[in-house]
Amino acid sequence: MWVGKLTPPQVKLDSVQRDALLRRLLQSHLVPLALIVSPAGFGKTTLLAQLHAQLQQRNDDGGATAWLTLDEADRDEAGFLSYLLLAIDRAGIDLGPLARRVHEQNSDGDPLRTVSALLQALQRAQRRVTLMLDDFHRASSPAVDAIVRALVERGAPWLRLVVATRWRPNWPLATMKACGQLQEIHPGELVLSLSETTTVLGSGIDPFEASIIHARTEGWAVAIQLARLWVHEGPGATHGLQAFSGRVTEVAEYLTEQVIAKLPDDCQQFLVETSMFERFNAELADVARGRTDSAGILARLSGIDSLLVPLDASRSWFRYHQLFADFLRPRLARQRGREIHRAAAPWLAEQEDWPLAVTHALAAGDVKLAVAFIAKAGGWKLVLHMGIQYTRRLLEHFDDVTRRSEPQLLLIQAYLHAKHGDELLAFELLRMARAGLQREPDAAAEHDLIVIDALVHSYFDHLEVSKAWPRTGDAANQYLPDDPLGQATLLCVSAVSAVALGEMPSAIEAARAARTRMRLVRSPLGENFCLLHESQALSVMGHLEQGRLMVDEAVALADANFGTDSSLKALVGCFKAQQLFWEGRWQDAQPLIQSVQESLLQVDGWLDVFAIMAEVAWRIAVRHDGVKQALAMLDDTALLARRRNMPRLERMARVWRIDLLAQSGMAAQARKELASTGLDKAMASAFAGEAPVDWRFLEAAALAQARLQLAGGTAGSSMGRARLRRAAKLLEGLGLQLPAWRVKLMSLVLERRLAGDGAVEGDAESALTPILEHSLHGFLMELGQQVVPVVQRLPGPLSTQVQSALQKFGNGSRAQRAAHCSAKELEVLSLLVAGQPNKLIARALGISADTVKFHLKQIYRKLNVDNRSAAVNVAIRQGLVSDVAVPIAAQE
Repeated sequence: MWVGKLTPPQVKLDSVQRDALLRRLLQSHLVPLALIVSPAGFGKTTLLAQLHAQLQQRNDDGGATAWLTLDEADRDEAGFLSYLLLAIDRAGIDLGPLARRVHEQNSDGDPLRTVSALLQALQRAQRRVTLMLDDFHRASSPAVDAIVRALVERGAPWLRLVVATRWRPNWPLATMKACGQLQEIHPGELVLSLSETTTVLGSGIDPFEASIIHARTEGWAVAIQLARLWVHEGPGATHGLQAFSGRVTEVAEYLTEQVIAKLPDDCQQFLVETSMFERFNAELADVARGRTDSAGILARLSGIDSLLVPLDASRSWFRYHQLFADFLRPRLARQRGREIHRAAAPWLAEQEDWPLAVTHALAAGDVKLAVAFIAKAGGWKLVLHMGIQYTRRLLEHFDDVTRRSEPQLLLIQAYLHAKHGDELLAFELLRMARAGLQREPDAAAEHDLIVIDALVHSYFDHLEVSKAWPRTGDAANQYLPDDPLGQATLLCVSAVSAVALGEMPSAIEAARAARTRMRLVRSPLGENFCLLHESQALSVMGHLEQGRLMVDEAVALADANFGTDSSLKALVGCFKAQQLFWEGRWQDAQPLIQSVQESLLQVDGWLDVFAIMAEVAWRIAVRHDGVKQALAMLDDTALLARRRNMPRLERMARVWRIDLLAQSGMAAQARKELASTGLDKAMASAFAGEAPVDWRFLEAAALAQARLQLAGGTAGSSMGRARLRRAAKLLEGLGLQLPAWRVKLMSLVLERRLAGDGAVEGDAESALTPILEHSLHGFLMELGQQVVPVVQRLPGPLSTQVQSALQKFGNGSRAQRAAHCSAKELEVLSLLVAGQPNKLIARALGISADTVKFHLKQIYRKLNVDNRSAAVNVAIRQGLVSDVAVPIAAQE
């Protein structure tokens, strides 16, 4: 319940304006942080409320004022950020997609990314916001402290924080003050003066008696307010204020007892029975107490507004002053308390306030009811609807024994651990849930088990059971009748497995059926996944334009519903970077894939995502950042694969490493690593049909072997060429046109290099036409100038189109430098990068050693270098020779 958290309390005793303190706070409006520190009862909240009112009246400058009252439930950074965003949204600041996300309680997993998105929204709005955080001590935690510090340090000039707390936070306050970031108000400055004390006590109070109260309370605001109640409604009305006694440390309990003692029995009982609620209204009080008189009692208690504080102008919602609540709660009998908790829980569940419903059910000792609320809220679907952090906070209400014994809770935990890459624990939790359901069957939980089991297997690339998952809408209906979100999730999992197994038509059918259901349940998050699965399948089948349109639709959907800084946007960005890579727009793809890497390594993903991210990153890095950076990226990919127990991803990383070494002039090391991969055996197994074709591995292996042959690193070139052609044919036969085109292009270059001057016109046209038709210029860029000799002798526009693509998408000066090199100079440079001495270069090219020296001299001049090592370095780093090409004569 948000009531009372986002607005100042409606305090009746507010006639004493703290003018001096208000002037100080208003005059220091450019200081990013104002900190008000004092023990309970010194008037911090009243001062903030007065400041809020004054700022509301000063909106001529377009500023906005936001309020947030904190409690212990806000110690989690996601919950704290959600309410903070709600407060700023309520103040009238346009937060764009960020506001929609927080209203749906679908929080980002990265709090600092949300902070960045908030600050960007404030900058766009160009409106200064003063945000007041009351009772900060109740929410203080390392995570929340870090968020507030980030807001203070980065929020100027659009955000000012005014924080009220009982103790100084664990921030570098001295440094903040020295930097002009902090204004602090201490307890002594909050003490009421004698004149202010007299005003609180009210008219008709003898000045001498007022001075006695001021001295005895030491200016403590809450004690003075309680003294006022004591004199007007308690014994003080008979004995006078001089009878009042007690020092600051004693006065609260003393006066509270005096006030309570004079109230009617029904009012006393009401106060005790409702003191357990953080905030409540008459309806909740009636339901919890089993009565119908709460509204009338609340009206009769209007005289103690300083203790029972109204939270809205209509006096519908209330909360207790913390000191008063602390006094009342121990007076409630344990059994009666359980009855009230038990009665309140279902009412709160009807309001879909699941955290409070669970809290009261557990306080009543009814664990089964609390678990039933989790199931009613959606169980594992809470992760999709409300986010990871919200779901995790709900689970934290339960003790360890309950979390390890209740199947519904076990399934949610299995899903969460799968999303974070903890395979062993995810499968163990699944096993425990299955065992629990065998002991105590539960139809709803058994349906959830089907979905979570599939999700966990999918996350960790265990596709051996994927044939059991439905791939059509009708099959999903039979699996999970009357559960469209469960059906959609199962269909998405099937789409993932179908893409992995190269069964693209099945993947498209499953993704489309899933999207229909995601729309039905209004899940834009789920719809995004459906778009990505279908786009990937269409693209691999060769329908590139349809795939591009679907990724662009996914980007727009993610922006509209989750903001540009969400984890989902990073996931969508991975697929967008892949398309930019295919198109040859590497300058655009590189920063995008870098931001994707930072996000996706911290959140959930499946093999296809990690494979796309890794391949795009290292292939661009080797051209832009050098071999060392690209190797480091592949090492990181192998580490990720081992951590998530994905042997298929680790195997691809090893094959990519061979490819990288071969094209970077390190053929000897590439040959050594090839021997340990079992690559030849794996390809032979794929050709023999002994297992489902791992098309990603087959594509990577074919490209790597071709690279190694081009580098002069393998014997049996005829066998290698045949294997490459066979791989392309197998991929094509499976309808996987995109990887087939890529392998065909590499095969063409290999044929040209190893076959000398043999005719290649027909093969070249067949291989190059789909590349150019679908704007797959990135595949040409991978080969760089090695593709030029292939097309130099081709008649017609084909050669011109390839050269134009290389010029357009090549990197400025690099393309220009390469264009200045003749075809023969590029061949010499390729052999130089391969580590060949002048003698072998001459032999390979059928020229004299002196001619080699002449070509090298021209190469040095054009590359602006003066030695072989420098030429090799420039060639590799700038992509002038993207592959090491060795004519067949050099291998003999």
